[in-house]
Order: sequence, then structure tokens, then C-alpha cells
Amino acid sequence: MLYNYILRYPFSQKAKEFLNEKNIDLLSIEPEIIKKSAAFLLKNLSLKNQDKEKQFRDLLKIEDERISLLFVTIYPVSRLLLKVIDYNPLYQQFALYFQKQFKYFITKPLNNDEFIDISKDLCKELSIDTDSNQYYINLIDYLSYDLSEEHKLQYANLEDGKVYFSKAELVDLLSAILKKRILKNIDLEKEDFPKLFLDYGIAIKDKILKENTFNTPMAINKPQVNTYPPCFLKMHNKLIGGERLTHIENFTFAVFLFNIGYSYDEILELFKNLPNFDEKIAGYQIQKIIEKKYSVPSCDTLKSNGLCVGECNVKHPFQLFKFNINKEVENNAK
Repeated sequence: MLYNYILRYPFSQKAKEFLNEKNIDLLSIEPEIIKKSAAFLLKNLSLKNQDKEKQFRDLLKIEDERISLLFVTIYPVSRLLLKVIDYNPLYQQFALYFQKQFKYFITKPLNNDEFIDISKDLCKELSIDTDSNQYYINLIDYLSYDLSEEHKLQYANLEDGKVYFSKAELVDLLSAILKKRILKNIDLEKEDFPKLFLDYGIAIKDKILKENTFNTPMAINKPQVNTYPPCFLKMHNKLIGGERLTHIENFTFAVFLFNIGYSYDEILELFKNLPNFDEKIAGYQIQKIIEKKYSVPSCDTLKSNGLCVGECNVKHPFQLFKFNINKEVENNAK
């Protein structure tokens, strides 16, 4: 057993097999592991990128069964805690952390066998021609992964029923597959968890909400949410609640935020609440909105796109928005 391998890829099949060999029951795990997993969620996920990379570099030096067992156990226990916590921004940060860890190590494999092994672990349908450095998947298998917009078929190198990838493209694909695997719902209800998991889950969520760890900073001087027109208020509430928005909702709400003074970073931070958030795609789309200076659509356009939620007796949502802001100012002045 290469202990360093499972330490660096705790989501791998080899890591699962290692836990099975140790006969570990995750729901009956000792309290100390739950405590360490809680600490991981609260501290490691919010680290700056350079601090995360330092952690990753340190892992390369470790080849120890006891430490590997700890890391391999913390990963699934953390996922169980996330199920109890039920807070999407934290889930997204967890997936992002392991995406970064995966990309860091797969671009620095100890040998070519490791690259092939973890690649086939994440995508068992992957075919690899080591002589020509070609990587490909049958079209039907590729479509079955149902990945984000970035991996839609129109962007793929399709030939003779196969989708081909460069090595860099393959790493991006595997990273997307990993994220989807991590975010996949665990088939357990809260009543299935021991009390200790529930207690730690409540404590973690209370702490991150109190400290606003993963939310958009509240100090930015922007209009109050209660001044938003009903259509945009609905989109806002869906986003904050971690619900999936349609493509047109994503675009229209980002345009609205840009037009009321949100910066690129502020819009991107807000959209991290989405369950299907992809930073690269979201960042590109937001940048295009800002560069092209898109205007907020009229009420007729919102209606034709299925975004209107009620008759406001205005022709443009900004008419109602300005009225609401003026009313807010008047109320504050009283």
C-alpha cells in the first residue's frame, strides 16, 4: 500500500478500500476524529490559496500509515458533517478545496502510473494511449457525466464517436467529475446520524453564520435587498438559499447586480452560493457582462423569458427599484 497516495487522494477507490480493510464504521467513529473533521471544515477551507498549497507540499513528504489513515478518515467524516450542516456555501468550499488538491497533485504525479491510476479512478471509461499521449472517452459515456456548461459537447474535440482531450483538458474534466462526485447527496437522513454528529453540525453552522465565513461581505455599500423588484428579489433569494438558477436567471441577475454597482469580485462571491457554481465559467460570464455593459432588460423581456413574478404596473424594473429606494430613504429620514 502506497500510503502517500491515499493521503493525497482520500476520495479515491484505494482510500475506500483501505478504510474497509481497517473495518472502520464512519457513523461510530471516535469523537476525536469528528472533532478533527470539524476543525478541518472550519479552518482549512477558508485558508488563502498559498497556505493551501503549502499544506499540499507538506503532504508530499509523508509516507506514514497512521497519518494516512487519519486523513483518509477525515474526508468521509467531513462529508457526513456537511450532510448534517446542510449549508451550500460550505459544501462548495469543501469541493473547491479537494479540486485544488487534486489538480496540485495530478500535475505533479510521482510517476506516470499514478497519473493513469487516479485518472481511471475518477473516469473509468477513459482510454489512454500512452504512446501517442491521447486521451479519449466514447461519446455516450462522456454525455452520461452531465457536466457543467464548460464541458458541453459544442466545446469538445469529437471524432468518430469519441471525445479527445489534451492532458490539460483531461485534468479539467477529471476535476469537474470529482466536484460532481463530492457534491453528490449522501443517502442518509438526519435522524440516521448519532447525536455527536448533530451537535457538531449545529456548532459548525452557528460559527460560520456568526462569522460570515463564506458569505459576501456585508460592509459593501449597496441598495438594500428589500428594494429589489419582485422578479430580482426572487432570483436573489433562490441564489442565497443555494437553489439552482436557470441560465437566463444567472445572466439576468448578474446584469442587475452589475447595474446597481456590484463589482466583479462581489458578483462572483455572491454566485458561489449556487450548487452548480463553477468559478471559471462564472468569472468569464461576469467579465463579459461588465465589458459589454449590458443593461437590465425591460419588463416585457423579463415576461417573455418567464422571469416576471407579478404585475407591478411599470414598463421597466428600475422604475419600481427607484421608487423603492426613495421610499426607503424617506422611511430612514423619519
